[in-house]
Amino acid sequence: MTGVLTLLVVVGATFALFATTRAGDRLVRWIGLGRFLPGAASSEDVAYLIRTCGGDRREARERIAVERARYPDLSEAELYRRAIRRVFNERGSRD
Repeated sequence: MTGVLTLLVVVGATFALFATTRAGDRLVRWIGLGRFLPGAASSEDVAYLIRTCGGDRREARERIAVERARYPDLSEAELYRRAIRRVFNERGSRD
């Protein structure tokens, strides 16, 4: 019983360490646990960006990719906020 518990703790610690690398970060986000990472975008920000893109998740991902290319050191939350601000600016310039 203690062997199983020890194994679980070791596997959890190893995964936590791996998650701090870029490859681990991608894996965690691919699994769907990205919202639990520090700096992750809130579900409200994600939903709002998708809504402003007319429900088009591809466009929302593209907007985030553009912001990530311009500002690679920003957290996911900051990228979403920049993308949302860009949508506001685009709408403001059309009026």
